[in-house]
Formats: sequence, C-alpha cells, structure tokens
Amino acid sequence: MKGMVVPARRRDGRDAPPRTAQRGNTDRHASVHRVPSARAYRAPSRTGYGRYETERTGKRIKRPKTASGEVSPVRRRRLVQKTTTIFGQLDRSFGIELDLSGFPPGLVRLTIRTLHPPLTNPKTGRTLATSEYEWDVAGRKGIYFGFTFDYRWELAEGTWVQQIWYKGKLLAQKKFKVVIPLN
Repeated sequence: MKGMVVPARRRDGRDAPPRTAQRGNTDRHASVHRVPSARAYRAPSRTGYGRYETERTGKRIKRPKTASGEVSPVRRRRLVQKTTTIFGQLDRSFGIELDLSGFPPGLVRLTIRTLHPPLTNPKTGRTLATSEYEWDVAGRKGIYFGFTFDYRWELAEGTWVQQIWYKGKLLAQKKFKVVIPLN
C-alpha cells in the first residue's frame, strides 16, 4: 500500500532508513503506517482500518486518561467500510486492526492513544485532546482498537489519530477525518 513504512535491515544488523512501499494504492492516506520494529519484536504484519460495527461486552472499565473516563471492551466487530473519512454519529465506531505475530508469548501490554479535537466531558468539566489507556492483549491475530461515539459531546469534527504503542515505541497509527453531517 502506498505510504506504508517498511522496516529494512542493513548487513550489519542496524535499522536502515524506512522506505515507502508502492503496491498500487493511489490514496496516500489509505494505509496504516507501520513503524520499524525493535529487535525484540516485529512490526504488525497485517492491518485493517475504517468504520466498524461492534458488539460490546456491556462492561465499562475505568480509564481516567480518556475523555469519558472509561472504555468498553468489544466482543465482536465487523469492518463495514475501509475508509479514513468517518461521519460522526452516535453509536458509530471506527478503528484499526493489527496482527502481533512475532511478539513474545503471553500477555502484551499495549498503550492505546487517540489524538482528537478537544473534548469536554460535562460530568467532570475536564477537557482533553488526547485519550490514552493501557490494554493487555493475549491474542496475536486481528487485534482491534477503536472509538465509538457514545455521547453527543464526543462528536467533534477534525483529525483523529489512533496510535498503538508497545514499551514506548510506536507500532502503528492511523489518521481519520471525522466529519459531522448537517442532518
């Protein structure tokens, strides 16, 4: 995919500067950018992104560094549309999927960070432009992280960037443009 960063190695084992892969996609914003891996693990091997239908577990977990102060685990999800433009509507979900092949066995603690326009939670009065939480992942295939517009105050037009971090290193990020429909 055009715009995807491909890790490369020199003969001496050091990371070479990233190069951009060209695989026929003409939309320069239509890929999830992968960051060169550290020696202990590989960058995600496959990625997906866009608008999803999600089924949540019904459980809410407190995460104070997020705009709402909580996250809702997803039981199932289905990619509805591969897109970077998201129409901001209540109950609309968007996100990214990745495979963590090559990571050590057992739980992997990831940091999920979403950069978004300033959101003010009316319950707390707190305004955030970055939401962040840690999440332990046991699986390695098709790991999904996303955002669902649960409250009207979360509907904010602009650029939203979802990032996945591992041990202080950026694994993947995807930029979305959220547009609020007039009706």
